Order: sequence, then C-alpha cells, then structure tokens
Amino acid sequence: MQAVLTDAPDAKRKSRNRLLMKGISTNVLVLGIVSLLTDMSSEMIYPILPLFLTSIGATVLVIGLIEGAAETTASFLKVVSGWYSDRFRRRKPFITGGYGASSVVKPILYLATAPWQVLGLRILERIGKGVRSAPRDALIADSTPLEYRGVAFGFHKAMDSTGAVIGPILILPVLLAAATVTTDTYRLIFLLSTIPALFAVAVIIFFVRDKEAESGRKVGKFLGEMTRLGRPFYILIAIAMTFYIGEISYAFFVLKAFETEITLGSFDPTVSTTILYILFNVIFVFVAIPAGKLSDTVGRKPVVSLSFALFILTGLAMIIADSLTPLILGFVLFGAYKGCSEGVFKAYVTDVAPGDLRGTALGAFHTCVGLVMLPGGVIAGLMWEWIGSWATFAYGITTALIALILLISIGPSEKH
Repeated sequence: MQAVLTDAPDAKRKSRNRLLMKGISTNVLVLGIVSLLTDMSSEMIYPILPLFLTSIGATVLVIGLIEGAAETTASFLKVVSGWYSDRFRRRKPFITGGYGASSVVKPILYLATAPWQVLGLRILERIGKGVRSAPRDALIADSTPLEYRGVAFGFHKAMDSTGAVIGPILILPVLLAAATVTTDTYRLIFLLSTIPALFAVAVIIFFVRDKEAESGRKVGKFLGEMTRLGRPFYILIAIAMTFYIGEISYAFFVLKAFETEITLGSFDPTVSTTILYILFNVIFVFVAIPAGKLSDTVGRKPVVSLSFALFILTGLAMIIADSLTPLILGFVLFGAYKGCSEGVFKAYVTDVAPGDLRGTALGAFHTCVGLVMLPGGVIAGLMWEWIGSWATFAYGITTALIALILLISIGPSEKH
C-alpha cells in the first residue's frame, strides 16, 4: 500500500523534522531561503515590467490581459499539482520544476521585442508558480508538527516578503546610474534578476528533502479525493472566496497614492510610492511570524478573523486618505493584514483537511482564491472608473465584513 503522511505526533517523526529552532525545521528554513531569493528576483522585474511593455508597444488593456491570462493559467494548475504530489508522495520534483520554469523565463525576457512574446513568457512563469505552490506549502506542513504550523507558515511568508523588500532596492542603483532609462536598461535588469533565481533552484536541488512517509491508504482519483476533503474544508473555502473576491490588490493602493498626489518630503510620486511599498513589506515581515505563533496558541480562526478586521480598517483608511497620515496608515494596516492572513490561512487549510491530502487541499485553496481574484479585480476596477476610488475600497470592506461574519458564525474549528 502506498505511503501517506499523517498528523501522528510520535517522537520519532518529530526527530526526523530536525527542528533548528522552535517550529522551524530544515526544510522550512531552506524553503524560506528559496522564497526570499525567488521573490528578490521577481521584485526586480515586476515594478518595471509595465514600463517595459509600454516601451515595446503594449496598451494598458494589453498589459491587463497579459497579467489576467497568466494568473488564471496558474490558478487552474495549483489544485492538479497538489493532488499529484499527494498521489505520488513526492513534493520535491514539483517544487524544483516549478521554480526552474520560472527562472528560465527571466533571461529570455531580455530577447522579447513584442507584447505577445511577453505574454507567452509570463504564462510560462505563472505555470511554474502553479506547479510549485501547493506541493511547497504541503512540504512545509509535512515538515512541521501540528502545534508549530502557524509559525512555520509565518516564517515562510516573512522570508518571502523580505525578498520583496530587497528586490526593488537592488534595481535602484541601476536606474539611478542610467542617464536616461531606456528599454536596454530594463533588459539589463532582466538579466541581473536571473542570478538570485538560479541560486534558488540550486538551493532546492541540494538542500530540500522530501519527507519520509508513513504507511496508510493510497490517494485515489482526483474527483474522488476532492469529495473526501470534507465539509469543514469546503466551508472554509467558501469563506475564503467571499473575502478574496473583494480583496483589493496592491495596484489600487498605488493608484490611490498617485490620485492624491501626496509625496513623502521632496521625493517625486514614483519614489514616494516605492518607499510606501517597501514600508508595506517591512510591516508584513515583522507581523507574519508573531501572527503565526499567536495562531498556534489561540487558534487559526481568531487570527484570520483579526486579519479580516484589519483589512476593513485598511479600506476605511484609504477612503479618507486625503493627507499623508491616513495614506501611510493605510499602507501599514495593509501590511499588518497580510502578515496576519497569508501564512495563517494556509495553516488553517492544512488543519481542516485530511493529512494525506494536504497538497490537494492547498492546491484547491490556491485555485479557488486565484479564480475569484480575477473577476474581483475587474469589479474593483470598474467601480473605480464609474464611481470613484472610494467605491473600490468600500467594495472590499463589504466583502470582508460578510466574510468576517461567516467566519465567526460557521467557520470550522481546526485540529488541536
């Protein structure tokens, strides 16, 4: 019979986890380093990619279609890759292949001369993310005792966001050194971003280890296993979809900052927004691990509820952001919300799902969230265009409030 991983809290398994510090095993540490390097690489590209696309002839509509098509492709793959990693009891091949595919894209961007080429490369990059996300998160859960999963996922998100802080900082000297920023400047940054991405793949190959599995039932066909995830899991997914269809993306925060024409001191709007972006990620980093620890102590449900409340406050701050103080407060609260939410939500999913279907459960979670965020972004954008920026944030507040009420009233209890 094929082996599966369970939550059995025996001493032998805990010793195999090799906890380097409380709640952080070798695999969790290594995967954190991988995410730091990968996000560092990606965040060297993302701030300039729209500008590069514009320089090679893309319109705003084309840019939006490229991002939408790429994210939707990734969303469909996540649940399938998660299920396959459960079925074959191997996480590392999916993680290596996913990060490898994303790394290959970056130097090839140097050669892109038309928007359709960037579309193809972005889809390939997102396919890589779709393949790796659920198996990676499942390996984090596999490598961590139940009572430490909150801090493990929090640590991983903190490392990820640390890379998001470092990446934009690394490209500033390149941009400042250029007398005039041209398409060739962007191409140089694409090449430089390849370095940390390749290091990340090397770290996976040499240091990530699949967990030794314990005996148990064989993971069956896809549709059958989806039904076995259980009612508590699907209640949690329904609540998550209610929330994420109205989660306002960072792009709208940037647009709000530009709309208000508020700057930090003598900095121009672009530099001011970049500093606010760095501030957002710094808050994210500092909140993620304590939030994870708190969820290990008081439970996932109260911490996720807190994150929804923080998002509501974030929306209120951005609605009234007609001066510098509420604008900064909005970015700080957004970082605090992210820190309380992302890692803890993943731990919550693994808590309510069967132990041998962690990859499938996490993949289904990623897929459902990704699929509602695309129409949610369209709704938010249309409300901005037709009514005003306040309506976009009010929309996010409304869905968050509904999700908070649902979570408090019918949200499933996690394992203890």
